Amino acid sequence: MADYKEYVYAVYKEKGFSKAAQKLFISQPWLSAVVKKEEERIGVPIFDRSSKPVSLTPEGKYYIEKIEQIMQLEKDLENHFKELRQHGHKEIHIGSSMFFCTYVLPRLMEDFQGQHPDVTFTFTEGEPEGLTHKLMTGEIDLILEAEKTDSPDLESQPWRSEELVMAVPATDPINKKLRPYCYDFASFLKRRQPGCAKPRVPLKKFAKASFLFLKEGNDSHDRSQAMCREAGFEPQVEMYVTQMMTAYYLVCEGRGIAFLRSAIPESVSPTSSVCFYQIDSELAMRDIYLTYMTHRTNPLIDALLEDLMKDTVGVF
Repeated sequence: MADYKEYVYAVYKEKGFSKAAQKLFISQPWLSAVVKKEEERIGVPIFDRSSKPVSLTPEGKYYIEKIEQIMQLEKDLENHFKELRQHGHKEIHIGSSMFFCTYVLPRLMEDFQGQHPDVTFTFTEGEPEGLTHKLMTGEIDLILEAEKTDSPDLESQPWRSEELVMAVPATDPINKKLRPYCYDFASFLKRRQPGCAKPRVPLKKFAKASFLFLKEGNDSHDRSQAMCREAGFEPQVEMYVTQMMTAYYLVCEGRGIAFLRSAIPESVSPTSSVCFYQIDSELAMRDIYLTYMTHRTNPLIDALLEDLMKDTVGVF
């Protein structure tokens, strides 16, 4: 059961009693009564209920500041004794997408694990919002993804950049029309070699195509939508999926075209079922971030971050 701090803090984070009650799975009248009781206890109002959304009073700002300090101390206390209970067994929990968890993180952690053979890594797949919640609650230690957080409790540090490219079924007639821009699987992998690069395709060439989009709530969805609008059209979305790897395999099956990480073709088996295009838009390039708690108590996380930040050059 949540205590008064968490009730009051939920109203502050959700900027309203209704949303906070829904998140806490309690009734709004009951939540209002609990907060009112706490305001009576301290003798001043915490929230200005006349504003929309609900805002903090000056006294409320001080109250929330101290509550956040208390919450951080409680988290530090829990982490300290958790480490003692483990009797020297060291774990690092990293959250990311299915692609990174499957193809990138195991390879990325090899050198660090060689230096720290007593460390066990756990990779958690998920969407940005869910992973951020797990990071805030201490279920994971680090997120590697394209989303950047604005929370004062979290810090996002650019790690490397990556490119979003267009993947098109090889059977799609549009590939013949766009031959000067089109890469098959083998030529795409060689695109960075001298004389192998092709022009970037204007995205408006795909204005009438059927797209496979990631669901809302992540940078890939928002960026794909923005690139289409920048090119002057609204994308015709055939299907929404939760993972980029799912979109890739659907493209291979001829179900539509999709925006993909350029690292995907470099991580899977070659196929003649798909063609690739580099996109003529600055939005096709984005940063990948390492996100972690601003206040950390595990020195292993500091060591891992230092190790990862040694290699931050180039497109991933």
